[in-house]
Amino acid sequence: MADMTRHYRQLVGIAKGWALKHLPGWCDDIHRDLLARHGATGKDGHISASTMTQAQLRAVLDDYERRGWPRRKGFGRTQIRVTPQIRMIVRLWGLLGQAGKLDNASRPAMLAYCSRMLDIPVGNLDDLTNKQRSHIIECLKNWLDRD
Repeated sequence: MADMTRHYRQLVGIAKGWALKHLPGWCDDIHRDLLARHGATGKDGHISASTMTQAQLRAVLDDYERRGWPRRKGFGRTQIRVTPQIRMIVRLWGLLGQAGKLDNASRPAMLAYCSRMLDIPVGNLDDLTNKQRSHIIECLKNWLDRD
C-alpha cells in the first residue's frame, strides 16, 4: 500500500514536470492549487502531495491527464511524439505569457491566435502544415521581440 502511494507521488512529480514544460503559464503555485483542490494540506508551510491519500493522488493524476499529460498505462502503448515546430510554438506562447504579453496563456487562446494568424480554423497544431507552423513561429518571435 505504501509503495503504491509512493509511486503515485512520483507520478504526480512527473506530471508536474510535464505541465511546467508544456502548459503555457503553468507554475508551482498552480500545481499547489491543484493539489489543494484534491485534498492536499499544508506541511512545513507548503501544500504537499505527501499529505494526500491514494485516491486523492489518483484524482490529481486524472486531472493532469485531462490537461493533456500523456500518461503511459502500459508497455504496449505508442509514445506521442511532438514535433520540434509544435514544441517551439508552445514554448514561445509560454514565454509570451511569462513576459506578461498575454491576457490569457491557455491552450485554447493559443489555438485562437493561430486561427487569426492563418485565417483558418485551427483545432489542433498537428493539423497544420510545416509552412503554417513556421509562419506562426515567426509571428510569435516577432511579438516576443516587441517592446
